[in-house]
Amino acid sequence: MPNITVALSTSLDEVLRQTAASRGRSKEDLVNTAVSQYLAWRDCDGSNSAIRIGNIELDPTRRLVRKNCVLVRLTPTEFDLLHYLMVHAGLPMTHSRLLRTVWGVEYGDERGYLRTYVRQLRKKLEDDAAEPKYLLTDSHYGYRFADVTVDGKEKAFSGPASSLA
Repeated sequence: MPNITVALSTSLDEVLRQTAASRGRSKEDLVNTAVSQYLAWRDCDGSNSAIRIGNIELDPTRRLVRKNCVLVRLTPTEFDLLHYLMVHAGLPMTHSRLLRTVWGVEYGDERGYLRTYVRQLRKKLEDDAAEPKYLLTDSHYGYRFADVTVDGKEKAFSGPASSLA
């Protein structure tokens, strides 16, 4: 991996420190993992590659989502939000970043929209929407899609998903 210097704002540094501590990892390890995932995504045009994390499979080219090999119907906005979170799995995304990316640059303070769509995605994708394993809330910051492990046993991975046809 190339030698990269990462400058972090104080608030992002604090979120990374807390996230790393909750996972029993160092902040540097968390950043290195994120940079590696980003470089792999950038190099392989990950925005169009199918993604599978845990039991969730997303095919951006066909705009299909499956949970446990069963097709899940999503609205276009739900799909775009899920796609963005899965491409950046494990990384905390601020409310305003999600709003501006999915809804457009004129959005940023409409957190009610975001809460509504995350709630709908949880109903469709989580086994128990009240105890989410995939769509996680980073309190007072935003949301993130789970990475590495989902249930303590299963390895989650990002990459080509088989049989999404």
